[in-house]
Amino acid sequence: MNQVIRKTLTLALFTASLALTATVIADEVKEREDIAAEHKWDLSAMYASTEAWEADVKKLQAKTPEMVAFKGRLAQSGDTLLAAINKQEELNQILGNLYVYAGLRSFEDLRISENGAMFARARSLNAELSEATAFFSPELLAIPQDKLKAMVDKTEGLHVYRHYLDEESRLSAYTLSESEEKLLAMASDPLAGFAQVFSALNNADLSYGEMEDEEGNTVELTKARYGVFMESKDRRVRKDAWTGIYKTYEELGNMLAANYDGQVKSRIFFAKARGYDSALHMATYQSAIPIEVYTNLISAVRENPKPLQRYMDLRRETLGLEKLESWDLSAPMVKPVFDDLEWSQAKKIVAEGLAPLGEDYIKLYWSGFDKGWVDAFESRGKRGGAFSWGTYNSKPYLSMNYEGTLNDVSTLAHEYGHSLHSYMTRHTQPYVYGSYRTFIAEIASMTNEALLFQKLLADAKTPVEKAYLLQFYLDQFRGSFFTQAAFADYEMQAHAAVEAGGALTKESLNEIYAGVFADYYGASVNVDPLNASGWSRIPHFLSTNNFYVYQYATSFVAATALAKMILEEGEPARDRFLEMLQSGSNDYPIELLKKAGIDMTSPQPIYDTIGVFDGLIDELEAALANMPK
Repeated sequence: MNQVIRKTLTLALFTASLALTATVIADEVKEREDIAAEHKWDLSAMYASTEAWEADVKKLQAKTPEMVAFKGRLAQSGDTLLAAINKQEELNQILGNLYVYAGLRSFEDLRISENGAMFARARSLNAELSEATAFFSPELLAIPQDKLKAMVDKTEGLHVYRHYLDEESRLSAYTLSESEEKLLAMASDPLAGFAQVFSALNNADLSYGEMEDEEGNTVELTKARYGVFMESKDRRVRKDAWTGIYKTYEELGNMLAANYDGQVKSRIFFAKARGYDSALHMATYQSAIPIEVYTNLISAVRENPKPLQRYMDLRRETLGLEKLESWDLSAPMVKPVFDDLEWSQAKKIVAEGLAPLGEDYIKLYWSGFDKGWVDAFESRGKRGGAFSWGTYNSKPYLSMNYEGTLNDVSTLAHEYGHSLHSYMTRHTQPYVYGSYRTFIAEIASMTNEALLFQKLLADAKTPVEKAYLLQFYLDQFRGSFFTQAAFADYEMQAHAAVEAGGALTKESLNEIYAGVFADYYGASVNVDPLNASGWSRIPHFLSTNNFYVYQYATSFVAATALAKMILEEGEPARDRFLEMLQSGSNDYPIELLKKAGIDMTSPQPIYDTIGVFDGLIDELEAALANMPK
């Protein structure tokens, strides 16, 4: 990825939930205009009209030459360098607003071609600005370090940029000449098309047909409904939903594999062009994460799959099944005690769970609902899943597809963690540090989920409630930690296959995915052949940044430890955590996390987390034993 693009898109951070949001089954999915205004975000705060957006397009295009005018002059003086940085920030803020607004409008209803065209145009503007300013990083890095230090020391306005300049210097070995940077910038837009193909197919074009629900009613199968079907007590419903989803993707396997092959090769192209050892090296280095954090995760989980397999065996025994099938992995072991929760109830439950983070945090949480941050419910054409997105001077927007399950409540806590993190960062840090790395982002959201679970578990009044909550959290644990580690393992192997000279086909990808699943789950799950095509339905592989998912697992590790500290230590640990949220990107993510009390360069926190999972299984076994017969 081009260095200028890296800065731009980091400052317009997109953080997405790892799970599809479950939904209560209704006969028809509503159109967007049928959703109450109070349950939709307010994008007019960014742009009141398309004309206003177009005005900013013209403003960006008019001001870009002002940035280009600094070409060849960065080393003249500290004042000149400061002016160039300020101009770059001005342009990035305009571009960020254009890009995010267009993206949010597109995600409201992916069927509307005009909004999709606006988003495509924003991506082109991003590439154009990157191309026009391709001179900046090479020229900055050409300034001798002693001269740059003197410029910073003598220019008061540059003092705040010390860490930013250190980050730029860190990338010097992988920053190319101006002409080469320009070529990579020109290539970025067309090579981004692979992700857009999958996104359009996955969110707008795919149909999964119809099926019968538990009452025998014929209903449409959607991605959002899939979650609740998979939690049905009726095994026939679970199997039909699982098969309907997986069969749809499996039938498109050749096309999706070809598209993914192109995407992986584009990532490898950028890595090779810059001189990185591999695409994984590029992804971790640009995120300022030691590559050992990634490899330690996979090694530690591969060394310790037994707790995961033990949980699967407990699930099979509790469900009374001879064999645990792929469609049984989310089946209820205990009758749900949280069901059909109203939106107002969900908001209150989350607020109570996050109370250990202090009154100011909770006040800010409640204010977002009144200020148009949240787009709450599913509608036709709306992007699936859940995410938080915004810019330095926008609201920290949040989208989900809420319909009343405990999983939805947990998703609300997760995504609000992102949005509140964004708000606190942007209202504390200057623009240059007004965002944060994904590695830190997921820690903020998963700490919220961990605190929510501990509150719910503490309030459990019966063995049934406790068993249900433990099962729920163990499933969340499996999805956030073990599943994401397996995904990271698969992704590393897929990229390595191409880097070794191979090509990714439906058959080769199925083989990799099936092999990883077998290594993690062993004989605890009887695997349906369709399961091998599971890679083809994961958006984080096919439509977002590469090597992203490992950060869910490492963040879960850190969040588990941080929540424990906050609940046990109280104010000191809470203040360290909130300080991390307010720090944005003013230090490297590993260092920010160390200040909060966690060292992720060591594999020990990963081993500890696996131990926590094993302990929760003990608690669930005890709760199940104490339930009324």
